[in-house]
Amino acid sequence: MTTPTGPNPVLNCRADVQRVLADLAARLDADAETNIGFPATLGLDYGPLLPFFNRFINNLGDPFAESAYPRHTKHLERDVLGWFAGLLRAPDSWWGVTTSGGTEGIEYGLVHARTRYPDALVIHSAAAHYSVSKCARHLGLPTLAVRANHKGELDLADLRDVIRAHRHRPLIIVATIGTTMTEAIDNVTDIRTALAEHAITRSWIHADAALSGLPLALLPPGGRPAFDLADGADSISISAHKFLGCPFPAGVYLTSHGSGGGSTVDYIATVDTTLAGSRNGHAPLLIWYAIHTLGIDGLRARAYESWRVAAHAVHRLQGIGWPAWRHPHAMTVVLPTPPADIAARWRLASSNGHSHIITVPGVTTSHIERLASELEPHVPPRTATTAIPVGAVPTPRTPTYHEADHREDHDARH
Repeated sequence: MTTPTGPNPVLNCRADVQRVLADLAARLDADAETNIGFPATLGLDYGPLLPFFNRFINNLGDPFAESAYPRHTKHLERDVLGWFAGLLRAPDSWWGVTTSGGTEGIEYGLVHARTRYPDALVIHSAAAHYSVSKCARHLGLPTLAVRANHKGELDLADLRDVIRAHRHRPLIIVATIGTTMTEAIDNVTDIRTALAEHAITRSWIHADAALSGLPLALLPPGGRPAFDLADGADSISISAHKFLGCPFPAGVYLTSHGSGGGSTVDYIATVDTTLAGSRNGHAPLLIWYAIHTLGIDGLRARAYESWRVAAHAVHRLQGIGWPAWRHPHAMTVVLPTPPADIAARWRLASSNGHSHIITVPGVTTSHIERLASELEPHVPPRTATTAIPVGAVPTPRTPTYHEADHREDHDARH
């Protein structure tokens, strides 16, 4: 291992700095042309906010408490949190905070649950995000994974068996609202019912809705899965850089049960109920800008366009003989892993022989057509492992996806 002995020779003058920045910009721009496997929405113009990135902003302490430090955006953070609280049907007792992304949102849920139930067991499906077990380990909470079915959904029968076996202790259950590989939705009402069937009163359900929470919340009443605070979740977290399009990792966390308490710090003249203390004040500024620039109607239109492109992708890939499927309400299209060079070029996340496309805003039918043209010469033979799972969304007759189609799609399956 070498040890640095002086200044980086690559950055020995201003011209070198500009060259490195130009190379980085070129690489990021080129990657945007084919990155359809990871959920990072592009295309929202944050240019009007650039002047604020020459200004230091620190949302120190609790979002709802003023402090002696004036350089903050807490008023915008409260607006953002109230907007999400309304969308996710939070009760009057809610509390929330903006986060650095999905992992911190999960950590908040587990911290608040552990504060109430220090000896709890954390239960999650085998398809849950890897950060669930990581956060639980950091917090000293034991974990147990239950089976996920072939579509990535939590196996309720296995969950009931686990609840029955551990009914003597408090249970923290993490429901995944959009699993990493298939965008499967764990039904929060069904989980709450399973707990009630075994008379479990000491429990907490955290909904990890990093990817799917915002687009699902934009569906019409009665037309969305059961996943939010009114459906039985005690806490919920959403990423702001996935569907919404914040240009750096950020998110929102809400709970029905208040802040869980905190400590008053005299020299900053505020109470701190947060994990980080000093917090990114630019994140709520950008989230606030996005939701108020696009509005509910604009966000809903983007969601329907994402679902339309996903439906087109299934239709197009199946049309060339390449197996593909998606869940209802999903932007994620699952397919057998293509040849390595194609999977790498299109940044297709892959696991156990399957890959996925995620049609977040910015991914278009043009991307799908280009990918399909590359895949067509490599169509795999039809086997049991490439067959479309029972219950997956079938190929639409036409690659259109309007709101009326979406309601019919939902009604036919529920």
